[in-house]
Amino acid sequence: MEGFLRVENNTNLPGSPTNSFLADEVASICPLITPSPPPNDLINALPEPTEADFGIGQDLATKLQQVQDEEKADSASSNSSVLAEPACTQLLNHRNVYHHIVKDEDTETKETNGKVQPLQLTFRNPPDNYFFMSWNWPLIRKICLWIFLSGLVAMVALVVAMIYTLPKTCNPTTYWYQGNVLYEVFPASFNIEDSMVGNLKDISKRADYFTKLGVKGVRLNSIFATQNYPHDYENVKNLIDIDSSLGDLNAFSYLTKTLESRDIYVILDLPVYPLVKYLPNKKISDTKNDTIPQPVGDVIQEAILHWTGKGVKGFYLKGLENLVNDPNFAQSLRSWKRILGQERVLIVSESVINESSSNIINTVLNNVDLVDVKLNLDIKNDATAVGKQISFLQNGTLFSTPGMPWVHWSLGGVKSRRLANILNNGNGTLGATLLQLMLPGTVSIFYGDEIGLREIVDDKNETHSDKHLHQLTVMPWLNQRRTVLPWLSGIVATPHFEQINLIAEMIAIRVKSPSIYMNSVFKDNHNKANAEVKYAQDEFLVMQRWYPRRKAFVVACNLGDQQISRDLSGLLYKGDVIVGPRVDSTPGTISFKDISLWPGESVIVILE
Repeated sequence: MEGFLRVENNTNLPGSPTNSFLADEVASICPLITPSPPPNDLINALPEPTEADFGIGQDLATKLQQVQDEEKADSASSNSSVLAEPACTQLLNHRNVYHHIVKDEDTETKETNGKVQPLQLTFRNPPDNYFFMSWNWPLIRKICLWIFLSGLVAMVALVVAMIYTLPKTCNPTTYWYQGNVLYEVFPASFNIEDSMVGNLKDISKRADYFTKLGVKGVRLNSIFATQNYPHDYENVKNLIDIDSSLGDLNAFSYLTKTLESRDIYVILDLPVYPLVKYLPNKKISDTKNDTIPQPVGDVIQEAILHWTGKGVKGFYLKGLENLVNDPNFAQSLRSWKRILGQERVLIVSESVINESSSNIINTVLNNVDLVDVKLNLDIKNDATAVGKQISFLQNGTLFSTPGMPWVHWSLGGVKSRRLANILNNGNGTLGATLLQLMLPGTVSIFYGDEIGLREIVDDKNETHSDKHLHQLTVMPWLNQRRTVLPWLSGIVATPHFEQINLIAEMIAIRVKSPSIYMNSVFKDNHNKANAEVKYAQDEFLVMQRWYPRRKAFVVACNLGDQQISRDLSGLLYKGDVIVGPRVDSTPGTISFKDISLWPGESVIVILE
């Protein structure tokens, strides 16, 4: 082919797909020939040639040559793709042919007759055995299985343990001295074994008794040295030294450790008056004779520092009301409470609150934890007065805001008559104690009241000089025989030991029921006592205790000396008796439409 590409019309030319494709390509590129000749060509028509002779221009021949080259390249590519092995065979034989990779300067290519052949990539044959193929796979599978099962069991056990240890209840928390029960003890009379006067060692031996009752703290009356202890127990020489008849510091430390091991804390009475008649100024004082100002000592502060180091968890400042008008009272009180902190309790009498002026009342309320209030049960046959006293306190300052001191309820004490002598009912102490345990705040039981202990009877007037101490009767114990005559002797009435279990049961109910041990409810920026006197007429008293999302409790008391029946269906419906009214009473349902109690009886009911 030179100059022109000539195609002869040979009828014997064998047909092929390529030839047909080329004819079609030529037909598509050749210009269209007008189907009808010009008008004059029919008149002067040229003679037709006897042989086919077609002439193609140089440009058209070049294009046709390019088309032929492209067709051959496509045909070669198609043939190579058809001959390629399947993909799975290539992967297994590690010999892959990649047709889509174009040639670049870094790729080795093979050219044959000017054609670029597909790039052949091969991989090195793997070794016959990898290092992990010789491992003991059955053993490995077993170990993995056991590890998985062990982890699964451990996770299940952990979840079960977490669920088991979750608290069964979600009761509000308080400090240990708030809402719990304290037990007041006169050390010389509580437990006498081998001597005329009880001592600290003998008290330690009764630690199980405190645990049985369920009290949280043991409050010891004055233990300090006097001229003739215990007859003049109030006239102390100082607030540091223990009277020798009670023991020494080692015996005291043993007592505190023994009780703390049972989660019971020791509180001391500090008879600050008349030992302390004025409070020193905490600031440095100037004197005429001293060129350098010297600080003034504080007897009460020194005692607090000393006894807190011996394990004491609180103090009752006896006689502090006599120092309220001292100009240094407010700053001294702040200093004492700063030493004690929140985990130790500071107790004062109600008289301190009543006699504090408006200038210092806020300081007193902010630095006192418990305010001792005596419930006036000595007013016979008058439940109305008792109800008014409870309602008056609930509507007063102590229940106005959540941060106020809690009430420390007491029925008797070291200076008051015995509860059993005040009530004059055989079962009166049980009913009164059940009422006391239902009051909002902290409860203090004077030793012996739980068994109805009475004052000693001195028919022969042998202890006339100690008449003011007759309420400090020596505590009797079941199956105990004394070999020594106690310091305060006389005729003692038979105690009611059977009441102990019932009172212990009530204390256990109290400490786990927010409706009883909480003193108020704070809601909508308002603090309200969670106790309400529902009925108080003549000798019959009914009080209800409640707390949000908790069951309510009711105590009904007969404070008179005759049987009383009342219809309280307008106030309450019915409930279940949980404690009382007698030791031999059994739990059951009670209707307030007709409730009847004998003299001195009290019943605790949980409302439906």
